[in-house]
Amino acid sequence: MKKLVVERDKLKNNIDIIKSMTNAKIIAVLKGNGYGLGILKFARFLIENGIDYFAVSELQEAILLRDDGFENKILLLSSTGVENEVELIIQNNIIPTIGSESAAIVVNEIAKKHNLIVDVHLKIDTGFGRFGFLPDEMDSVSSLFKSLENIKIAGTFSHFSFSFAKKRKNVQVQFDKFLKCIEILKRNGIEPGMLHIANSSAFLRFSDMHLDAVRIGSAFLGRIPFENTFGLKKIGYLKSNISEIKYLPENHYIGYANTYKTNKRTRIAIVPVGYKDGFGIEKSKDIFRFIDILRYIYHDLKLFWGSRYIYVRVNGKRVKILGRISMYNIVVDITGIEAQIGDEVILEANPILIESSIEREYL
Repeated sequence: MKKLVVERDKLKNNIDIIKSMTNAKIIAVLKGNGYGLGILKFARFLIENGIDYFAVSELQEAILLRDDGFENKILLLSSTGVENEVELIIQNNIIPTIGSESAAIVVNEIAKKHNLIVDVHLKIDTGFGRFGFLPDEMDSVSSLFKSLENIKIAGTFSHFSFSFAKKRKNVQVQFDKFLKCIEILKRNGIEPGMLHIANSSAFLRFSDMHLDAVRIGSAFLGRIPFENTFGLKKIGYLKSNISEIKYLPENHYIGYANTYKTNKRTRIAIVPVGYKDGFGIEKSKDIFRFIDILRYIYHDLKLFWGSRYIYVRVNGKRVKILGRISMYNIVVDITGIEAQIGDEVILEANPILIESSIEREYL
């Protein structure tokens, strides 16, 4: 039986560290099935540990929380002007993000239909190029919101595009743009509400950018794209069991494309975990600047000259995977170690990549 194990003590350690680092409101980002931790179980654990303001990227994530009985504040980070979606947002008491004139008008119309004044968060695009009003639109945005009687701005936010960069420069540019936008809104008589711009990376690196609230996701998992000097612990591992054991002769191929051939008689174990489960996969190489291509080549060369194997643990022993990871199985070398069918196998895995149908077990 495959399970993604979430270690409660490590998760609580990370939550406690994050809480100790700020006086700002912590907004827990639960996108991607709660960063792979299981959105409902993760949300309950957060509330048990004093974090009760959530943000999601998809409407269905918010509705899933509401259907399970969560009554706390939930912010939908994506702006939408699709009428049936806005109807569901309002019916489920979800806080909509307004990032365009069309979204503002639709939210206001549907709120008026229900005789409600709806709290919203205003999104400003300071350099991410996705949702949000542009900085030079703040005067027109002010006029727009003054004309909408069924919307109340409860918060205003933006999103950093490169907060994990070594240098502060690009982050500072976006931060300064955001503060300038807030000044213009206030000068025009618009109260911006709760201000937030820092994601996990910015939260950890730039305490002066915490403002009124911070949005935390990957930091809860202890998986951050720079040196971890904060005491955060990586959480989550995949566990399975040996389903078959056999001996293979010397010079016998293993797996697709004949990528591995035994150099001696080898005792192997088959473990029912594969890339269908999210094991052994990684984020695609989706950026195409020349410098990034060079980084990819450098990384691949380091892998080539270093260890080209992926390792797992069987009964506490580190063993290597032989051949390619297939859709449903891996083959591991258990030559010389005590192992039998049914023994537990521990696999390092990033929770957010693990297939959502696999049970999340909090231990």
